[in-house]
Amino acid sequence: MENILQQTRHMPKFLHEVFGEQQSIAEILIILSFAIIGSFFIYNTFLQTNVDIVTWRLVLAFILIADILAGCLANFTRGTNDFYARRPSNRLMFIAMHVHILAVAWLMKIDMTSALLIWAITISSALLINSLIQHALQKIIAAALLAIAILVLLQLSQPAWFVGVSLFFIIKVMFSFAVDHYRVGSLSARNKE
Repeated sequence: MENILQQTRHMPKFLHEVFGEQQSIAEILIILSFAIIGSFFIYNTFLQTNVDIVTWRLVLAFILIADILAGCLANFTRGTNDFYARRPSNRLMFIAMHVHILAVAWLMKIDMTSALLIWAITISSALLINSLIQHALQKIIAAALLAIAILVLLQLSQPAWFVGVSLFFIIKVMFSFAVDHYRVGSLSARNKE
């Protein structure tokens, strides 16, 4: 069983943006389990707010929340990291298209000013971190910006479930994704010289 879980699988092309070109079965199972279990926990926290949301909005919001949670872990894997490290323009597009937190806020009737602040801090920080892809201090700068974003998040008066989703969004885009954890971008750049 252990050998099966450690085996790396070629991912279908339509999943490359999520899992990269290769991913281990264990990593896929961990990512999917976390997305499902994490969404369940967030949903239970949401239920405590007694806010009435139309079913279609709730379902769509939780699909986005599951995507945020899955991406938070997937972006730490070598498969996803390597895929984007070798494709800098795809990495920029991926950062730019992350409006999930805005969509979740709108769907769940959360104050859009708070959501816009979280989004702006996350995206601007991710772009800065991404620009440091070959810099030795990339990880510590990313960690510092992540810590600052968390401090700002804690100042906002939002429901606990939204603070949690925002935290995972910040980690996903700013630290999990924007950082080249395996220094592939650095190696790719050196190989081109």
